[in-house]
Amino acid sequence: MKGCKHMKFIDSIFDQTVGGLSKAMDLSWKKNQALTANIANAETPQYRAVDVSFGKELDRAFGGSNDTLARTDADHIDVQSDQSSLVEDLSGTEKADGNNVDIDIQMGRLAQNSWEYANAAKLIRRQIGLVRSAIRDGR
Repeated sequence: MKGCKHMKFIDSIFDQTVGGLSKAMDLSWKKNQALTANIANAETPQYRAVDVSFGKELDRAFGGSNDTLARTDADHIDVQSDQSSLVEDLSGTEKADGNNVDIDIQMGRLAQNSWEYANAAKLIRRQIGLVRSAIRDGR
């Protein structure tokens, strides 16, 4: 029975920390997609920069969102797509052609986002190492 108790403890730690970090990495990936789309469209007339709505994504990731729609049939359109969390990014100044992408801002955000993703991956590796160590030492 002791082993079962320890496994529950390890599972809870693993689910809370690694699960949360995994969701943070998913959010970072979505943000990366938005940032690279902005950079790719820096010279596209009328293009409006987008960003990921952090609050909506966190609510969705941790089950706190009450505004999700149920998909009751496989033929229904999935309206909970990646696009549902995108919001307009108003950080850049609008140019004469209607485009508001500031390449310097977007590149800085991309670098920051890459750093955050790498750190989350590093923390997951550490957590897995701790679990391995606990299993090894528990024998």
